[in-house]
This record gives sequence, structure tokens and C-alpha cells, in this order.
Amino acid sequence: MRISVTLHDLGLCALIASLVLSGCNAISGIDDLTFQGVGGSGGGGAAPGAGGDASGGGDASGGGDESGGGDASGGGGDASGGGDASGGGGGGGECDGSPCPVPRGVELVDQTFTVLRGSPGAGTAVMDVCPDGQVTLGYRGAVAPLAESFVLGRIQAQCGHLELTGAGPYAITTTPGDATPIRGDYGDEPWEIMCPENEVVVGFGGRAGSFVDFLSIGCAPLLVKGEPGDLRVEFGPLSFPGGAGGEGGEPFPDTLCDGAQVPNAVQTVIATVVSAFGMGCATASLTY
Repeated sequence: MRISVTLHDLGLCALIASLVLSGCNAISGIDDLTFQGVGGSGGGGAAPGAGGDASGGGDASGGGDESGGGDASGGGGDASGGGDASGGGGGGGECDGSPCPVPRGVELVDQTFTVLRGSPGAGTAVMDVCPDGQVTLGYRGAVAPLAESFVLGRIQAQCGHLELTGAGPYAITTTPGDATPIRGDYGDEPWEIMCPENEVVVGFGGRAGSFVDFLSIGCAPLLVKGEPGDLRVEFGPLSFPGGAGGEGGEPFPDTLCDGAQVPNAVQTVIATVVSAFGMGCATASLTY
């Protein structure tokens, strides 16, 4: 048996620097990411419902086509992404003859939920939201042995604070904050997948059947771009810190928040181990 807690050089089909989060106006269409060597898919769906009896067949009924394509080990390509992650956004300037408004911070608005990957009907559904406007910086937990492989036995999200710094140009930094409760009751081999400093989770991939066998994440910094009076928040270049779990199950499509939202909650369905996994998402909006 082999536990996989590895760094994958995962294929990058498209950067998402052109996807924008501005005010309440999110631009949709993150459709080409690759966290596990499978095709990308959009978000959508709703919060998990009540549990039921085990489906046992590996059907990700939470949405999307679980059959996926490709190999969970990931494809080639440069996982470091491209572009400049330093941020920007000028300060000062005039708007209609008056000084332009100055952003003071970042808040999260417009809560949505992704589909669940795994077996959503095989256990008890739980929703854990990061408190105080925090976002998801990564996950940790433990793997549990199952037959000749492993599944995710426990999981929790590491949350973090967003802070707007500078006076033009501006930058958005992250600081580790609270952690959601540990969900799952089985497994003693620890794992942890965290985004690099000042990056946030933007989506996940992996493998699943009756349970979640393998989980990987993609991360990106949040950048302030635009001219005074028209500042916006964009994703910077992607990074792929790796994944954890076993070799069972089938690849499922990359799963992302609607539009260009960022995760701020973790959805799980628990039947001793993790039967299904998804994210809660919100739009990062500049405040004035």
C-alpha cells in the first residue's frame, strides 16, 4: 500500500489572470484548469443535503461527469504559472473632477457552492464556513487504509485573513487564521496541502468512488489591477502544491467556484471517512 502526499507537476491549460473579481461583478468561465490531468469544469450546485444510504458505486451524483479523463498523476507543463504576482493598481487620480475613492479593504460577498465530488448520498452532510470573512488557504487531515489503497479519513480547512496593503499600487496579502472543525473519524496518517504564502485556494481535483480517494488543489494570489476609479481584483499565476490520498476511484473534473470566486467554506459528507467533498465560495470585493 502507498500513501500519496506528493507535489505534482500538473498541466496548466490556461492561466486565469484574465478572470476578474470586481465589486459585485464576477466574470465567469474558469474552464481550462488542470489539477489532475483532467478537463476543467465550472462550478454551480448547492449546499449538500441530508445524508442517505451508501450508494457504493462511485457515482458523483453531486453534479458533473465523474468519469473524467486523464491520469490522476497529472500531466506535464510548468506548475509555476506565469505573469507577475506582485499586484498593482494605481493610487490617486481624479474621477469626474473629484479625487478617486480609495479602497480600504477586502470583503467577501455573494455566497455560492460547488458540486460535491464523491458519493454525496453516502453519509451525513456538513458545512463549515471560515469565520470573520476569511478564505481557504489549504487543507489538512489524515488518510485511512481501504483495501489495497487509501482514502481521505479526516479533513479540515485552514482559513486565513485577506489584508489590503499599500497606498497605490495595492497588494492583497494573506495571514493564517482559524481552522474549521476536523470532519471524519478514521485514519492516522497525517497529510497537509497548503497554498504558498499570500495565495488562496482556487479549485480542487482528484479521484473518488464510494469515498474521496485523492484530493489536490490549485492556488493563486489575488492582485489589485486597474486605474484609479476602476480598480479590480484578479487572480495571479497558478501554483499546484500537490495532493494527498490513495490510488483508487476515478478522476473527476476540476471543480471551481462560480465565476471568479474564492473558497471560504468546506462541504463534506461523512460516513466515518470522507464520502464527498466540495467548496463554498464567495466574491472578493474591494471596500471603500
